[in-house]
Amino acid sequence: MKQLINISALLAGLIISQHALALPDDLSKPLTIQSNEAFLDQKTGIATYKGDVFVKQGSIEIQAQFLKVTTDPKTRKFSKLVATGKPAKFSQQIDWNGNMMISRGEQINYEVTSSTLDISGNAYLNRMDDKITADHILYHIDTGTFNAKKQGSGRVSMTLQPADDKKEK
Repeated sequence: MKQLINISALLAGLIISQHALALPDDLSKPLTIQSNEAFLDQKTGIATYKGDVFVKQGSIEIQAQFLKVTTDPKTRKFSKLVATGKPAKFSQQIDWNGNMMISRGEQINYEVTSSTLDISGNAYLNRMDDKITADHILYHIDTGTFNAKKQGSGRVSMTLQPADDKKEK
């Protein structure tokens, strides 16, 4: 059964990945963070934000109740953002046509260097009207592929839209 779920996720990922995957200049934009509280330790490169956190970087937007940002103190490059909330939300424009990838979960780990989203706790991902729900979703932004799984009882649920023949001609 678990193998069937992984194969289904792989097939869905292949169907989804035939589209553009993300805007290339998002990570070159400044990271703007708003919150009710903020703490920064410049020696460790770790910053925490609490209360109505809103993040914007290019087309990327994150909403959460708590956010931890890890930055390399020497290069000042962001390497990881961990957002938690009920739910935490992450969205990004995935192509120049304005199509979006929207996700939510109780915790979202955004690994900047590997371009992955690790969504857990009532995880949800909507990409170009294809929808996936599971307890845990690991989404690879650069390739548009994912691995979704339920923990305990339950199932992974996917809704995949058929290809639009009109758009492909």
